[in-house]
Amino acid sequence: MYFRRKVDSYLRQWKDKENRLPLIIKGARQIGKTESIVHFASENYENIVFINSVLEGQYKTILSDGYCHFFEGF
Repeated sequence: MYFRRKVDSYLRQWKDKENRLPLIIKGARQIGKTESIVHFASENYENIVFINSVLEGQYKTILSDGYCHFFEGF
């Protein structure tokens, strides 16, 4: 069962933007970030790439080169 969250409407707005930037979701632990993103992606896209930098240590450096300036808070 999926519980709707405030971020759901934000994600739909982000997807509808014509010139949207990449989206990086940050927040406290255990609030449903992953569940919200996976739910959104499965409803809106045919293919999904999921990278968990905690479980896949080699991906931890993806954000180390300053890519965090793409962050759009909600």
